[in-house]
Amino acid sequence: MLDQVTIMSMAMGDGSLTAIAFRAITLLFWVVFAIAIAAGSSAGNLSKEFPWQFRMAARMRTPILMFIVVPLSFARWVDLTIRLKLRSVFKRAEDAEATHMERVNPIIAQVRLWNEQGRPRPLRTKRANWKAMSTKLSSNKDDCNLIATSHLNFIIGSDLTSEVKTITVEPAATMGEITEYLLPLGYALEINVEMESITIGGVALGFGMEVNSHKSGFFQETVEEYELVNATGELMTVTAESDPELFYALPWSCGALGFLTKLKVRVAPIKKYVHMTYEITNSPAELCQRMTELSESAACHFLEATIFTKDQAVLQMGNFVDKPTGSEASKINGINYWFKPFYYKWLETFLTKGGGDEYIPYKHYCHRFTRSIFWEIEDMIPFANHPIYRTLWGWMGAPEVSLLKLFQGPVIRKASVYAHVVQESIMPVRDLGECIENFDEWYGVYPLLVFPLRVYNRGENSGFLTPHSRNCHGDPAKGKDGLPWGIWCDLGAYGAPRDVKEGKVWDAKGSVRAMEHWTRDKGGWQACYTDMFCTHREFRQMFNHDLMDKVRNRLGATDAFPVPFTKMKPEKGIVDLENEEAAEKKAGTFIVS
Repeated sequence: MLDQVTIMSMAMGDGSLTAIAFRAITLLFWVVFAIAIAAGSSAGNLSKEFPWQFRMAARMRTPILMFIVVPLSFARWVDLTIRLKLRSVFKRAEDAEATHMERVNPIIAQVRLWNEQGRPRPLRTKRANWKAMSTKLSSNKDDCNLIATSHLNFIIGSDLTSEVKTITVEPAATMGEITEYLLPLGYALEINVEMESITIGGVALGFGMEVNSHKSGFFQETVEEYELVNATGELMTVTAESDPELFYALPWSCGALGFLTKLKVRVAPIKKYVHMTYEITNSPAELCQRMTELSESAACHFLEATIFTKDQAVLQMGNFVDKPTGSEASKINGINYWFKPFYYKWLETFLTKGGGDEYIPYKHYCHRFTRSIFWEIEDMIPFANHPIYRTLWGWMGAPEVSLLKLFQGPVIRKASVYAHVVQESIMPVRDLGECIENFDEWYGVYPLLVFPLRVYNRGENSGFLTPHSRNCHGDPAKGKDGLPWGIWCDLGAYGAPRDVKEGKVWDAKGSVRAMEHWTRDKGGWQACYTDMFCTHREFRQMFNHDLMDKVRNRLGATDAFPVPFTKMKPEKGIVDLENEEAAEKKAGTFIVS
């Protein structure tokens, strides 16, 4: 047996177990760091047209993400989780409801004071733009009066006994927090947006959809009631019955009508598992045909597609089921465990299998793209799906999107617009095949995401998204309140364009503007969080402002809150639209933004 002296000498001597372990860990660190640096070598393919700062940042992106952003994101998640757990223990839902007005009253007071001072500058929220789920780094808020609203992040309560079951929440509550609250009760938001860090206020007044949107529509279709502070400081409760014009003008308004303080949203009962069936399509035309058939018939509860090449895609069809038993139990796949391959990588394996099926726990399924930020993680950390990375880093999760923006500077932000695509075209489903062909030409980015969406035509109350009747092929008897409806598809491209990967210069302005023109001509829309290269006039051609303009005038909001385009247009210096705007001025059609 070893005596105490021998043990101590082993622990403290140069050849001790502790020293050996320390050296091994140090060596491992430097090996991993060297691999991370090498992974950024693909930045050497970048055209020399890009500024050196951007090329250097691209070379260093992997180690910066691994050793700074990912641990910091994990630390922020731990901190938030602990605070929310403590809140749930010490503050009941009744307390959140009772103290709601304590959080709202300061907003009312500030807006009323602003009115008393003569409305000196437009009103905006104080939230830093790097925290928002958009591509913009600058916020265009420099000349605005800023009002703090981020403290409105409480879940106030749920009503699961009425015929229409709802949850009442404040706008800064996130999708992840709401999921954690509802799942133990056997419910989920009717449209449960998959990215956990997105706020419910953002999707309510902006842009939100999910894989059951072919049945339920955009997130806005599930909102039963809004509460907001208007331009005069009045607190308004708005429903489709109390004020239909304001109710239907609020979606996509992005704060152009007031400060959202609370909303009531429909929830739906769930089962613990989703039975997924995967079907392979081998051409854009075949995918378009199948997506049209499946979405218009609402044959399955969940429906989406992932396109891996211009021709090959995996159709994903899902339905709620109870926990499978017997031989079927072997098909249970917890896709969001940190040690599992990313969902999109797992999906890709079904191309060679010719399709298949499996059972996914609903909690895993509803936030299936959080770990990989859809598939953006592959451009940031090329080996992120490798088992070794998943073992050493995977348990910390993905880098937080907001922190990715925070680490950008103006030079990197501008260069990234011309080296990286984040674009979505929402077009009628029958034009999906043509759009895939166009995306291959404009971007050359894969995978591509396809979400089908039901859009209702409410005539003058359709708001920003007013569908052309030629695209409303749905049976009104199978819709809501007998309204005409149709299916649109959101086609999303996220990643480095083919030209950039080949060391060429990608025409970002030409490609994005071509997509915008094509989308407008087809009667579609562009996702409002992406980089828009249109003029204000072109923006108003794409989105119907009639109802919003009418309500803004009625509520005295025209000089209080900026119009949506002011928030959606690129930062100054990102894209040159001087020629386009000059042509509009010459034609007398220019609109000041």
